[in-house]
Amino acid sequence: MEVKIIKGTKQIGGCITEIKCRDTRIIIDFGDDLEENNEKFELEGLTKGKSLYNAVFITHSHGDHIGLINKINKDIPLYVEETTLKIHNLTCDFCNKEKVTRCINTFKIEENRKNENNKDRCIFDNGDIKVYAYMGDHSSYNSCMFLVEGDNKKLLHTGDFRNHGRKNEVIKHSLKSIGKVDMLITEGTTLTRLIDKYMSEVELEDKAVKIMKKYDQVLVMQSSTNIDRTASFLRASIKSNKKFILDLFSYHLQDIINRFINVDNVNVYLWMPYKYKNRPDWFKEKYMDIENNLLGAYPFFTIEVKESMLVDIKKLYEKGLLKNACIIYSMWEGYIEKEERINRFIQELKKMNIDIINLHTSGHADKQAFKELNRITNPNETIIIHTEDCSKGKSIFNNVVDAKDNEYYLIK
Repeated sequence: MEVKIIKGTKQIGGCITEIKCRDTRIIIDFGDDLEENNEKFELEGLTKGKSLYNAVFITHSHGDHIGLINKINKDIPLYVEETTLKIHNLTCDFCNKEKVTRCINTFKIEENRKNENNKDRCIFDNGDIKVYAYMGDHSSYNSCMFLVEGDNKKLLHTGDFRNHGRKNEVIKHSLKSIGKVDMLITEGTTLTRLIDKYMSEVELEDKAVKIMKKYDQVLVMQSSTNIDRTASFLRASIKSNKKFILDLFSYHLQDIINRFINVDNVNVYLWMPYKYKNRPDWFKEKYMDIENNLLGAYPFFTIEVKESMLVDIKKLYEKGLLKNACIIYSMWEGYIEKEERINRFIQELKKMNIDIINLHTSGHADKQAFKELNRITNPNETIIIHTEDCSKGKSIFNNVVDAKDNEYYLIK
């Protein structure tokens, strides 16, 4: 079995991994680069020319992992966890992007399986290669790890992961079920940040409660697809005796996952931001025919916002509905410096006397998680992707390969 990192040994996001065994070649993840528009990116045998790959597997719904899926040749089978595909298509509808309409091999991934036999986890088997799907813990709902077997070798591709989310026990179960591997391909997003241990989602929830009790109105800015974070703020809002209000996208996202964060008897309310008023009729009929709009009807609330909703926030302020308000910024702080639109949004909120509070924990692994991954899987060799500097992992992982893009590595 051989491995080639097509992209990812020196970049975060847009990673593409090829695994080759006998006459079979597969790809794991095919998404956008984070800082460049790479819609013109082509790969011989995958997006153009005669197809050379037998299958493509997607780890989760973030655009840097699934964003280029429509470019893949139509005769190459695609494997995507079923809720991941629904979330991706919902995101496309809201972002004016083309949805996936071609035939997809979807599979279900479960949090716990009593049967430790890998047979019921197998999603692909063509005689050369077998691929098994395991649930991970990431800031994307139902993220997957893939175990690949062939030529009596075992390779684990972690995708993006962590162990401080609300599925921390699930990922421990997954890794213990996988056990020792010959090759580990792991993300290394945070290796350059020198973070030993991140705050857990439960700890973040506790901090959010203390903040929310000081304010009457709490605006929350976070990634809408981060279901763990939504759960943290929902639970904190309930403990603070506030109504919890979602924007239109998040409202429909909860409908897709078919449950709301394990909290019984909770009414989740909706607000309809102004920016949706000019959407086409098909969008309004599909997503906006809802009678549950609470905005302005209750003085104590927690509400999800985005920078595109500044007009709505100003209207609330002008109506006197933000008298004792804060915004909890729950994303990477670097976005405030790097993205002018977010910086401008934050500055406008300050003009309305809305306090800015940073409260965030990463969707990626910390050093303790890396060490635990290495201990359990005990790989013969390790390739680190989704990183700016793989050398930072040499003191953590077994036998880190100094991998370069587009070079094959034989699994020993």
